[in-house]
Amino acid sequence: MADAFRTLIVPAAQVVMARTIADSWGPAGEGMWTTGLSATGRKPATHYVSTGYIGADVAHLVPCQTWEQDEDGNWTETGSEPGDADALMAWLAEQEVDVPRAEVDALYASADVTAQQPFVAFARLGVQIIQEDPEL
Repeated sequence: MADAFRTLIVPAAQVVMARTIADSWGPAGEGMWTTGLSATGRKPATHYVSTGYIGADVAHLVPCQTWEQDEDGNWTETGSEPGDADALMAWLAEQEVDVPRAEVDALYASADVTAQQPFVAFARLGVQIIQEDPEL
C-alpha cells in the first residue's frame, strides 16, 4: 500500500483530541493541526488543517470524502469512505491512549478529509489561513 495525500481539516473544538490521536502514531503524527483557519483569516481559529502524505497504515483509519465542482462552482459530495473507527480504537487501546469512542465518532462526523489540495478545500469550505498581525 502506498502513502496517500490528504488534506485533513478539523473543527477547533476537536483539535486537541485530533492531535492526541495523531501523536499516538509516533513521529509521523506529531505536529499535526497547527495551522489555524477562519472565514476572515483572523483569530480565533474555527478550524485547523494538516495536509500532506500520510502512511497507508493510517490513511485507511480516517474518513475521506470526494467532492466535485460543477460548471456553476457548486460543490457536491460524490463519495466517501467511512474510515475504520474500530481499528483506530483498538490502536489507541494498544498505545494506552484513552479517547472516548463518542468523541472519535464526533470527530469522524465533523472532519473534512479529502485528497484535495489545501487551498481548494479552503475555498470549498469558505476558510483561509489565519494571518498573524504584524508586530508594531
